[in-house]
Formats: sequence, structure tokens, C-alpha cells
Amino acid sequence: MRSRHTGRRRRGAAVAVVLAVTLGAGALARAPVGAAEGGGTTASEPGGRLPMVPGARLAAAGPKGFLTWNTHASDTEGKLRWTPYAGGPTRDIVYDTIEGVDDPSGDMVATSSEVQRTRWVDMSTGASYAVRPVDDGMDLFYAGTAGRAIFTRGNTKLWMQTENGEPRPVQGLADDVWYARVRAGDATHGLLATGEITTPRTALIDLTDATLTYPYPSGARNPTVAGNRIAWVEDDPATHAPRAVVRDLTTGADTAVPLPGVTAGASQDIGLLGGWLVNGTWAVRIGTGERIALLDRSDALAAVPDGSALLVQGRGPTQGDGIFRVTLTADGRPTVRLLAHAGTPTTALHDFDLDGLPDLLGRDSAGVLWRDSAGDGRPRARVGPGWQIYDKIEAAGDIAEPWNHLPDLVARDKAGVLWLYSGQEKGGFTPRVRVGPGWQTYSHLTGGSDLNGDGRPDLVAADTSGTLWLYRGTGETARPYERRTRIGGGRQVYSQLAAVGDLAGGPAGDLVARDRSGVLWLYLGRGDGTFAPRTRIGGGWQVYSQLVGAGDVDHDGKADLFGYLPGTRTVYLYAGTGDATRPFEPRTVSDAQTGNAYTNMS
Repeated sequence: MRSRHTGRRRRGAAVAVVLAVTLGAGALARAPVGAAEGGGTTASEPGGRLPMVPGARLAAAGPKGFLTWNTHASDTEGKLRWTPYAGGPTRDIVYDTIEGVDDPSGDMVATSSEVQRTRWVDMSTGASYAVRPVDDGMDLFYAGTAGRAIFTRGNTKLWMQTENGEPRPVQGLADDVWYARVRAGDATHGLLATGEITTPRTALIDLTDATLTYPYPSGARNPTVAGNRIAWVEDDPATHAPRAVVRDLTTGADTAVPLPGVTAGASQDIGLLGGWLVNGTWAVRIGTGERIALLDRSDALAAVPDGSALLVQGRGPTQGDGIFRVTLTADGRPTVRLLAHAGTPTTALHDFDLDGLPDLLGRDSAGVLWRDSAGDGRPRARVGPGWQIYDKIEAAGDIAEPWNHLPDLVARDKAGVLWLYSGQEKGGFTPRVRVGPGWQTYSHLTGGSDLNGDGRPDLVAADTSGTLWLYRGTGETARPYERRTRIGGGRQVYSQLAAVGDLAGGPAGDLVARDRSGVLWLYLGRGDGTFAPRTRIGGGWQVYSQLVGAGDVDHDGKADLFGYLPGTRTVYLYAGTGDATRPFEPRTVSDAQTGNAYTNMS
């Protein structure tokens, strides 16, 4: 049987709250040249971007937020994250990937637990609802979710219930028919595959009265529904060419839309938005056939249940990869807005707890290491004591286990031995692993950027004679770096080096360097581990005790920079522009570690 039992063992679902980025403005001291003061921005303001971690996949779209499948450091668990459109707290549910249930529908998620049995959670509020028992056999089986309803299978019937209603049997379903789990349709309909497993037919369940009908033809692929219209993909019986068919349930009229480039028998995500059929890369007006371009690529599509919007994960013509929101303008035409840039290892360089918000690490004079997320509104978190044994602590990117997207640390002790600390999902680190001795020859270490385009973060080291060395990342804990390669000289003139990721839209990560007179210079990465000749950013940067490549703090897809002013214990954010001639926006105050005194920051 395809339905999962409500009483099967799984680990309890955990809801964790994190906060989206907010950048505050304030009255500041004089800024370095080329970096004037600026106002703050937040992810919830119009045009603001929402946080998204590397590897996240669109799962569902709700009226108040969207759900993504997120990376989770477990072989037996997965994680769904709900992100509100307005910015602010996100919510996570951790579920058992082997025997648990994890079905999303709009802002709702159905879960299963041996302790709590089947229930479903409104991710927009955190409220959960337990399934009420029915008199239909000894046990119930979970059977899906749609809209704000959940379904269970008894001995003889399929049952539907909402948070405030009593369970009702679904009418119109034959007693002996096979069926899969109910899937989300729109706010008032669910979809159910019935019949034979090899050739199922999709049924439509009306969530207002729990009745089932069969408006889709046999063999219909990718069925969808929005109000009084349904749509599906099929192969033209005459030509065998794939097409989408839109049916008006009121009139019974069908409209066929060709699907050029789609292979016969293939799946094709489609959605309905007002009078348009949408597949992510294009929209076709139903009836006239007018076609307009939307995105360059579509990987996943989800409809908001009330029909107000579609969410598409893909690539825009200028915005890059991310999750986009498709809505209708006042004159009824589709328009696209980027909601969240796709997270990358560079943009997530400092996201030590994998919540989508970059963190800044600081070691105080007592040797305690602290973590603080940029703009989350929460107090800093204590990582642990004993870090005074190191004279260098550097965020290194995900060098040990690239699949989990968790940044790691390298730390050099006073004897010159380099140690690796692998990141853990809650913001801590595993016990250290010895990388090797001899690192006392370096006056500067900076890491996290992919400098040679192989997808792995590298480490740059400048020795006391000014020679610059590249350590290419391997992705292996036991041997995190290849043998060093000489990539330049003359760096003894600099008092600070910071790997900042792809700052100016080039082929690889870049480097900023501050000379001893306080001038900041930009070295653009060539993509082979070397850098182009330096260009001047501006003077006055000697006011900062540390410059730290921050990842993507403001979620615009561009690398940013932190500067720490020890006299006022203030951390400033320099948002990246993507323009090598003007790489940073005017500085703003970040709440990450501002107000705290540190001897080292990373």
C-alpha cells in the first residue's frame, strides 16, 4: 500500500525559529574614502531579497510564505523551511526521510510521529493540529494533504478533515479502487491518482464538500487546478506531439497549447494564473495564444493556493538563479520578481548555523569564541572557550564536506600548526583535525573563496617576505588542501588580506588588500588561482582592526565585506555592488557583533 501508517516510527518534528536579515542605519564616524555613509535596508522592504541556503529546492508556495527542502546534516532526516514573503522569522520542520511523512500544501505541512501520530502544522503561525480518530477499522493510514485539509485512510473509506471540522468520508471513490496520496491542488481542491498504478487517472476532490469527480482524461500528466479551470499535459493523439490542455469546468471548453521542445511522454510543470498558462520560462494567454517570455530556465513551479501567484525556481535573464514570484499586473499581464537568490558556497561563506543568515565570529580577550548572525535581532551565541591558543582563526568555507554546505574553520596555534574545525548545523564545530605544521611562516591567512573555479573553497597565504601562496581545496577532511602554489609577490606592503568571493562578477573569487597607509586595493580573480593587477578602492581603511569577507549579507547575490572598528566596538557592512569600479555601497552598521570587544574576528 502506498499510504504511510500514522503510527510508524519517526523522529519527532522540531520547529526552529530564525530571523531574517535586517541592516540598521545609524550616526557613524567618518567613513573611509570611497565608502560614505548609507541608510539601512531590510529583507522585508519592497524589492528586498529573502534568505536562501545552498541546495534549497522549492517545495510549496503559500499565501504568506514559501517552503523549501533544505540541506540537513543527517542520513535519516530531512528539513523543510518556511520563509515568509514579508521577511522575519522562518520556521523549520525536521522529518524522518525513511518512515516519516513530510507533505507540504501552501503554508501547511503534514508530519507523522509515533508519539503525536498524524498531524499537520500551519507554518505561518506554528500552530499544529492532531488528526481526530474515526470509526473505520483498527487503525488509520496517512493519505495526503491539500489546501487546509488532511486525509486518512480507514478500513473502508478515505477520510477528510480540517482543523475545525469533523472527519468526513470522501464521496465518489469506489470501495475497491487503488489510490495514491492526495496532493495539493488549489485552496479548494485536492488531486488524487486512482485506478491502476501503471496507468492512474487523476481525480479532483472538492475540499468544501469532500466529493470526488474525474474531470481529467486517462493518462493526463502534470494535472493542475485553479478555480474553475484545470490543465494537464498530454500527447496529441494524431501527431503525438506534447501539448497542454486547459479546460473550463463551467463551460467544458478545452484550449490546447503546443509545448515545443518537450519530448513525447515527458513531464512538464505547468500552472494557471488568471487567464494565462505558465510553465516558468513562458506564459501563454488562454484563448488568444499570445506568448510572453518569463525566465531563462525553470526547475520547479508551485502555485499559491488562492491563485494570486506562482513561484518558480530557475534562472532569470539578468538576476541569475533563485526563486521568483510571478503575478499579474493591473492590466492582467504576468510579471516576474526575484524573491530569493540561490545560495552558493561563496554567499554562504559565513552561515555557520545554516539558517540563511551570515554569521560573524569573534574571540574575546578571555579566549571565548562567539557567533552572531547579521540582522537576526537575537543575542550572540557562545561557541566555546579555549580559543586563546590560536593566533589565527579563519573562516575557510565548506572545505571538508562540500555536500553539507556548512562552513569550516582553520586555526593556527602559536607553534605554527594549522587545525581544521568542521562546521555543524547548529553553529558549533567538530573536534579539531590536524592539518599540518610550518604555518608560522605566514603573516596572513584568508580563505573561503573558490579561486580556481573548481567549486571548492581555497586558502590564500602571504609569507613574511610578501610571497602569496595558493592552497587549493580538496574537499577531504584528512587532507583539506593540495600542495601550495606560488601566485604572486610583493604582499609585504599589506596589513590586511581578505578573500571576499566573487565581488565584481568575474570568473572566480577576488581578494581585497589594505596597505599600511590605509588604502584598500582590489585584486580580481582570473579563475586560475591568480589575480589581475590591483585597482584602488579608496583610502582611510586603517580605522578597522579587521576586514572580513562576509558572504551575501543582504541576499542580493553579491559578496559583501565586514569592517570592525575596535574603538567603538562597531561592525560595518559594505554591501557589494558587482561593479569593479565601485565595488561597495556606502557603509551601514551591522548588528552582527556590534557592541562587543574582540581580539580576533572571522
